[in-house]
Amino acid sequence: MWRGTVFLYPTPNADTSKAGRTFWQVKDLEAEVRDNKGSGVKFEKYKMPDVTKQDSIATGRGSQTAWFKDAEGNI
Repeated sequence: MWRGTVFLYPTPNADTSKAGRTFWQVKDLEAEVRDNKGSGVKFEKYKMPDVTKQDSIATGRGSQTAWFKDAEGNI
């Protein structure tokens, strides 16, 4: 039996490459962001109310998130 978590969020960009497509849960987000930046990954920054942003990590509503685009522009 498959078990997993579903993450849904409202966005006006659904069904475009401007909406998140794939999500990973990691133990140490700060380390992952640092390592990926060291490999040349550029993280996205978005204006979001009630969200604290530091070192490419957005914190709010009980979670932390860091966004980046793949080679085709998908977030």
